[in-house]
Amino acid sequence: MAEDLRGGALLFDLDGTLVDTVEDLSASMNHALTAAGHDPVPTGEVRHLVGHGARRMLMRGFLLSAGREAEEAELDEAMTRFLDYYGENIAVHSRPFDHVIEMTEGFLARGARAAICTNKREAMARLLIETLGLTSLFDVIVGADTTEAAKPDPAPVRLCLEKTGAARAAFIGDSDTDIRAADAAALPCFVANFGYGPVTLADRATVFSSYREAAPLIEGALKA
Repeated sequence: MAEDLRGGALLFDLDGTLVDTVEDLSASMNHALTAAGHDPVPTGEVRHLVGHGARRMLMRGFLLSAGREAEEAELDEAMTRFLDYYGENIAVHSRPFDHVIEMTEGFLARGARAAICTNKREAMARLLIETLGLTSLFDVIVGADTTEAAKPDPAPVRLCLEKTGAARAAFIGDSDTDIRAADAAALPCFVANFGYGPVTLADRATVFSSYREAAPLIEGALKA
């Protein structure tokens, strides 16, 4: 097959975009909350807490469960419990969204490269991708702690571009955070409406409902 996409790259957000992780994140957060003596948060409510890193998720989880902000010491303890549990149960239920791997493999076969740009800690992102058997697809994984700033700052996006050596790229996400990061890095953004959101900036991105629908749109951006 002709390598007509050489020089292009797909930059994926992870949670809610590439992989549906909410059940395992919910179980891990609730493990930490219940260990601290608080009620669990329903998974449906956890969906909207994902996207800004584990510590921010736990902070918001405390507000929902305990009705108050967590003190720094108890938040530190909850983080330790969360990370330990999540590391041991990172892909019990987590799976790639339908057709995203098929799409990515097709783009790679045509010379494109793929990277992950997430607000998950890099080590956890790498563990998840390895556990799911997807390591060979992604040349680069940049987490919230890889650079000095996390998304929506453009620094992690720019690092992905630098490491892939891409001349052209499309950013694929599921939230305003991704839209802002892509916009700040001057990249076209494609947003999954089945992700965790929120998406209030849809006018600054291309919204899609399936990866089969997204594939030709992303291809067009990489060829522009």
